[in-house]
Amino acid sequence: MSGLAGGSTIIGSLAGCSSLSGSSSTSITAASMQWSEAKLMGYLGHESLKANTDYAIEDEIGLGGSQQCFQAVKNQEVDLYHLYTGGAYATIPPKHTEKPESPEAAYEIAKQDMAEEHNLSYLERAQFNNTYSIALRPGFQEETGLETISGFAEYLNSGNTDLTVVLGPEFAERSDGWPGLTDAYGFSDAVSNVNIRKIGANLTYQVLGEGEAEAGMVFTTNPKIRQYNLATLEDDQNFFLPYNPAPLVNSETLSEAPEIEAALNEPMRALDSEQKVIELNSRISNDGEEVQAVARDFLKSEGII
Repeated sequence: MSGLAGGSTIIGSLAGCSSLSGSSSTSITAASMQWSEAKLMGYLGHESLKANTDYAIEDEIGLGGSQQCFQAVKNQEVDLYHLYTGGAYATIPPKHTEKPESPEAAYEIAKQDMAEEHNLSYLERAQFNNTYSIALRPGFQEETGLETISGFAEYLNSGNTDLTVVLGPEFAERSDGWPGLTDAYGFSDAVSNVNIRKIGANLTYQVLGEGEAEAGMVFTTNPKIRQYNLATLEDDQNFFLPYNPAPLVNSETLSEAPEIEAALNEPMRALDSEQKVIELNSRISNDGEEVQAVARDFLKSEGII
């Protein structure tokens, strides 16, 4: 635990019963990746820990990319962040290239890897899946008839490469992102003639919506897909992995403060549908509400704080 000196603790329970309690003057640091839903996951953990334990909870929400957050947890610079299962399975050593049999299988393999290879504890995963998708600007689907990624690959391979594709910087480099996708669908040669722009992942929706690019990477639970009237392509070869967020915690932290596990798991159990998460994301992205306030409000509505 970053700064944890120990101290006796009493494990309690969450909402509906007595709250968790501890007796340490030291702190636990919660981090997250930088995009808005990742920040939401971070603040759900941060606020639940703050309300349900007696530790001081430090805020490193929005720390950086997935690899930066992972190294920070592993090196005990922070105590936890929420890692999505597909990323854990495919991008963190030992990296897996075979398709998992199910979302549960991907999680269980990643959980075992985290414990055995990195001394990290992967707690309960949320049931909603926020995976990648390729979206088209308004009108482009009607112009081309494209409905699947296979169709998009065929379209590019036929010489239709005079277009712009916008990608988030991590997706552009990750094996479970653009490089792997172009290989799996067989259009890696064609994209060498496509104008690829790397932009912030949250900007892709607006850029597509305003017609500044023809296609781009999106996250399926982002409400801006509907806001900007974007069409998403079917992943007809099931390339994209399941992405369920789960708290990743330094195991030494968890050993010294075991009561934080219940406080971190409870918000994940409450996130049981994509629609529920889309609505929360919409309050942040479309309505301009503060991420921390939305997280706190959700936890209150679920009786967690």
